[in-house]
Amino acid sequence: MGSRMMHYAIAQQLTPESTAFSIGSLAPDVSGHNFDFKSQTHYMTLNEDGKTRSIHPEMFAEEYQRQLLPNMFVCGYYAHLLEDKVWLDTVFNPFIRPQLNTQRDQKLAAYYADFHTLNLLIANHHKLQPLSVPDSAHDFTVVREIGDGDVMQVVKDLRDDFEPVPKRQLVMLSFDQIEQYINTCVQVVQDHLSALK
Repeated sequence: MGSRMMHYAIAQQLTPESTAFSIGSLAPDVSGHNFDFKSQTHYMTLNEDGKTRSIHPEMFAEEYQRQLLPNMFVCGYYAHLLEDKVWLDTVFNPFIRPQLNTQRDQKLAAYYADFHTLNLLIANHHKLQPLSVPDSAHDFTVVREIGDGDVMQVVKDLRDDFEPVPKRQLVMLSFDQIEQYINTCVQVVQDHLSALK
């Protein structure tokens, strides 16, 4: 699914004035190293093939419908789920998954290395600056999947994404592909948030 920097770039195009929205747009990735918990934070269900999973932003929207419009953190969280659904539908499933039939581990390593390579390209292109770590995460625990300290950690992780990495060529992804994804997500999120009003 999309990287923290991609989600942050989208959030900054949608509501650059709202830190809460930007943090919400990072929040589902608080447990990126634990797939079972990630399935919970991303409202994922197992598909019929027993291997792949689907994201259900509509389940989140139904559960948090009372907070969606007044709470920018919740709006940002919803935006992240919409964006990851777009990622699966337009990038991962059509372009990446078919390549993983051979040399899966090697190609997955290149895929994630591309994320690191893309971070500063995206940050520079969109003139992004690191988020400040919030003084308190109290306002962000309205979403039950988010625990104390989770938000602080994901904001710190984003700050690390601004650190330079050794130069390398992109292998599995392209910058133009990511820019198209970001632009598509901006429109999709705008449409879904407008439909809630």
